[in-house]
Amino acid sequence: MASRPAVLVIDQDPEARFQVGRLVEQADFDLAGQAGLGTEAVALASDAGPDIVLCAMNKPVARAAQTIEALVHALPQTPVIAYAGSGDLQLVRKAMLAGARDFLQAPFKPEELSRSLFAALESEERRRLGESSGALLGAAGSIITVSGAKGGVGKTTIATNLAAALAGAGQSVVLVDADDTFGDAADNLALRGERTVTDALRELDTEQPEGVRRFLTCRQDGLAVLAAPTSPFEWRAMPGERLEALLRALARQFDAVVVDTGSTLSEVSMAALDAASTVLWVTTPEYASVHDSLQAFRSLRSVNRLDDRFRVVLNVSSPDVEVRADSIEQALGAPIFRTIPYDRVVRRCAQAGQSFVEVDQRSPASAGVIELAEALSGAGAVSPAGARRESFLARMLHGRGALSAGRWQEARR
Repeated sequence: MASRPAVLVIDQDPEARFQVGRLVEQADFDLAGQAGLGTEAVALASDAGPDIVLCAMNKPVARAAQTIEALVHALPQTPVIAYAGSGDLQLVRKAMLAGARDFLQAPFKPEELSRSLFAALESEERRRLGESSGALLGAAGSIITVSGAKGGVGKTTIATNLAAALAGAGQSVVLVDADDTFGDAADNLALRGERTVTDALRELDTEQPEGVRRFLTCRQDGLAVLAAPTSPFEWRAMPGERLEALLRALARQFDAVVVDTGSTLSEVSMAALDAASTVLWVTTPEYASVHDSLQAFRSLRSVNRLDDRFRVVLNVSSPDVEVRADSIEQALGAPIFRTIPYDRVVRRCAQAGQSFVEVDQRSPASAGVIELAEALSGAGAVSPAGARRESFLARMLHGRGALSAGRWQEARR
């Protein structure tokens, strides 16, 4: 009989960690041990070698955060999940910054704990498989799936402009329109593709996927697009596994694969989420959009699909909305990764079939998307501060004559 995953419980309160230990066993996991914070926790974790660690983020919070950091450093392949009696956003952020994969608000039920533990283990397994695949097949590009729970939140606008920003910065990029309702990503870039994503799914030999390039429509700057079919009925009888295989084949040929999706959790959308290395979840500040995102998160969590690949992008689509960002974070239980500010140029460019990051790099929306592209490409993580950003922008603006890197810095002030 196969052994169950072992969980180590770290909590400064002996009674609390005893109760959490009981919940671990009720969730059908083995208890690897229990310890307090600090060196006691790290020493026991190193000796026991658990599959996963649960660590309390109650007071003293600073010491708890230090313990999580030490655990992540000592056991980099062992996921750490934080928990606390408070769901305060600042506490959640401290846990995530320390390296926690998830955060649970106590008291929680065995089934909630089980979902969180399995999601963290599956995420770690995907990461390990990705590393081993890269070693065997060569480095693969990133698959960035742009999704959301409501039509009209700006998924396609963000996907097309993000693809244009990454391509303008010198990366090889393909934009895949996987909206199984009425996809129009190609139209947003004033392109008309003769071959479509469903053509590729029907005809492509999954054993020899290199031939996918014949289905692409390319701009002069090299940005490639795999357009949506004219009829949503063409998505019928298209297995999600084939779309996953297609996206992974493209990731072996491009630096970045940007995937636009529909607003439902259909088989097509779920396949795009499963294939993603990063999921950009787009919401506007409107109540209906945030509410639908919350419902979608609950549904995804129930099937262990909501994990640390998800990043919330707030798209401010109206000048009249006054909802505070921290209120949205509190409602969704997740921090906002990036905000795209309201900008009139967005609608003008969408109507003209243009990407606003190319038309007006000085606009607020362009700045937001370029910062998003920087974050996803790792362009902002280089010292000295700001040096890589200028390089990224210089590459993007090269040859367009619209704005020099120096003038960009002035405009940003």
